[in-house]
Amino acid sequence: MHARMIRRNFSTNWRRVCVIATFALVFEVGLLLLSSSAYAEVNVSVFNVVAQQSYQSNRVYAGRTAAARAAELGFKRGGEVAQIQVDLGDVVAQGDTLAKLDTASISAQLTQAAAEVSLARANLEALQAETELATNTEQRFRTLREQGHASIQVYDETRLALRAKQAQLNVARANLERALAAQKTIEVDLHEAVIRAPFPGTIQARYVDEGTQIRSGEPALRLVEDAHREAHVGIPADIATRLLPGQTYQVNWRDQSYAATLSAVLPEVDPATRTLTAIFDLAGNDIPLGSTVEVAINEAVNDPGFWLPLSALTEADRGLWGVYVVNADQIVERRLIEIVHSEADRVFVRGTLRTDDQVVATGVQRIVPGQVVNPVPTTQVSYAG
Repeated sequence: MHARMIRRNFSTNWRRVCVIATFALVFEVGLLLLSSSAYAEVNVSVFNVVAQQSYQSNRVYAGRTAAARAAELGFKRGGEVAQIQVDLGDVVAQGDTLAKLDTASISAQLTQAAAEVSLARANLEALQAETELATNTEQRFRTLREQGHASIQVYDETRLALRAKQAQLNVARANLERALAAQKTIEVDLHEAVIRAPFPGTIQARYVDEGTQIRSGEPALRLVEDAHREAHVGIPADIATRLLPGQTYQVNWRDQSYAATLSAVLPEVDPATRTLTAIFDLAGNDIPLGSTVEVAINEAVNDPGFWLPLSALTEADRGLWGVYVVNADQIVERRLIEIVHSEADRVFVRGTLRTDDQVVATGVQRIVPGQVVNPVPTTQVSYAG
């Protein structure tokens, strides 16, 4: 019985040894396979970089839309507001009557001025007739004097009487001109008692109602032009001074793009933003007044470097970035770079790159420095400019 137990234990231990040996053999084979695959050459996509002396930067600047013309409308003389013929949001045409003052007293003054004009004109007509009679009398007595039939005294009296009538006639003419001027002044007052639209637009604000006593020049309404709108955009002085009036730019609002023409760049720097204000004429009136818009301006920056796709970048130490370059021996090298400018899918960098270096375009996570790879040129990436 003891012998059977010994044989049974030997058989069990032998099976265990066989199992362990089998696992060890499989493990060694796996290590050999992994080791051989690690040193196998990997295909990587590469492209040749080309040095650039500058790059185009598309910068975006924000601004606000404004009416090309806006006016605070008031009366040129004070008085009581009699009528307000428009309300907020009303669209008006040029010359439309918007508001009126009470003109009862002005109308009475105009009636009186018209009567003064009529009186002055009648006096002038009477003196013109008297002057004509005095002129004819003077001519007759001059003839009689030349013929010796009239005394010097009589002739002098007719001659001086003519001069007096001529002077009175001049006074009458001056009185008529003064009366006409007074009448014109009152007519102007009557005209200025009405607010008319100086240009077509929309009533933006209404400050007074009927019965309000308003002073001269005090605003009663605000009118903004609809047909012509502008975008006022603050742009740094070094960039704004290079913009050319008349060129077309794209103004973006709510993911929509609108054509805009640069009309002017104001010469004075805004003290709050330290920028120059560029004024763009908008082609349409779809953008509400006061909306925030963006203008994209493409500019050349004189800074040498290289264009790379984002997929070529790898993180390096101390916040730097790197790229993998395949050298002439097909060995991967890491080059440190500095990102100068970034866009949606590419970056402009400077660093230890040279023209015609073979930069790994994609799959940088599959390789390490010192690894032997098989570079495959790709035509899907081109950053020669």
